[in-house]
Amino acid sequence: MIIFTANINAYDNIPDHFYDGDVKYVMFYDKPIEKKGPWEFIKLDCKYDDPILNAYHTRCMSHLFFDEPHVWIDGCYTMTEQFAKNSKEFLEKNEITQMHHPAKRTLLGEVLKTYRLGFVPEERLYRWCEKVAASGFKASYFDHTINCCLWRHSTSKVKEWNEYYWGYHFVDGEFCHHIGQATAGIAEYLVFGKDRITRVPLQVDLSQSTRVKTYADSYNISANENEKEFRKKARKILKAVV
Repeated sequence: MIIFTANINAYDNIPDHFYDGDVKYVMFYDKPIEKKGPWEFIKLDCKYDDPILNAYHTRCMSHLFFDEPHVWIDGCYTMTEQFAKNSKEFLEKNEITQMHHPAKRTLLGEVLKTYRLGFVPEERLYRWCEKVAASGFKASYFDHTINCCLWRHSTSKVKEWNEYYWGYHFVDGEFCHHIGQATAGIAEYLVFGKDRITRVPLQVDLSQSTRVKTYADSYNISANENEKEFRKKARKILKAVV
C-alpha cells in the first residue's frame, strides 16, 4: 500500500504522523521543503502555472503515478495508527472508497460555495452547470463526499472515475476552482451509475485545515441580489429542487 500527498508551493508543514512500517509513503513537491520522515520525496514536473491545478491533478489522476493500491491524503492532516489500519481494510474490501461529508450539501449548494469564493467567473459557472446537465447527471442524485482522503486501486473503472473527476473541473478548457466535491459525484454517476462508491466516516480531523473553515464560512454568507439571481439561473440549468 502507498500513501501519497502533494506539497505544492511549500504550502504545508509535514505533521507528526504515525508511520506504518508496511506502508510506502510518497510526497510530491515542487519547491524546497523541509524533508522529514520516511517519505520518498519526488520532484513534480508541474504541468500548470497555477499551483492549485498541480495539486488537484496529482490527487485526481493517481493512476498516472501508481499501479499499486494507494491512498491520497491532503498534506495538512495527521495520520494516526488507526488511519493506517483502516486504510488497509478499505483497500482490501473496495476498489475505491470515499468519505461522507459531514455537511451533506446539495449540488446547488456546492455551486453556490464556488460562486461565493469568487475564484470562478459567473459566466463560466453557468457553462459548467450546462455541461453537467448535458451529461445526464441529475442534481437529485448528488451525494456529498469529502475527498481530502481517497482510497483507490488502479482498475479500469477507477481510472475512468479519475478522468471524469479531473475533467469536470474544466469547462471549455477553463478551470473551475473549488468545485471538486461536485465533480467527484458526477464522476461516480458517469462511471458507476446508481451503484454507489463505498462511503466511510471521516478519517481525519478537519479542524487541521484552514481551507475547510474557509469553505464552511462561504456557506453562511447572506445572499445578496446578485447571488439570488445566480442561484435562480443555476437552479434552472441544473433542474435542482433546492
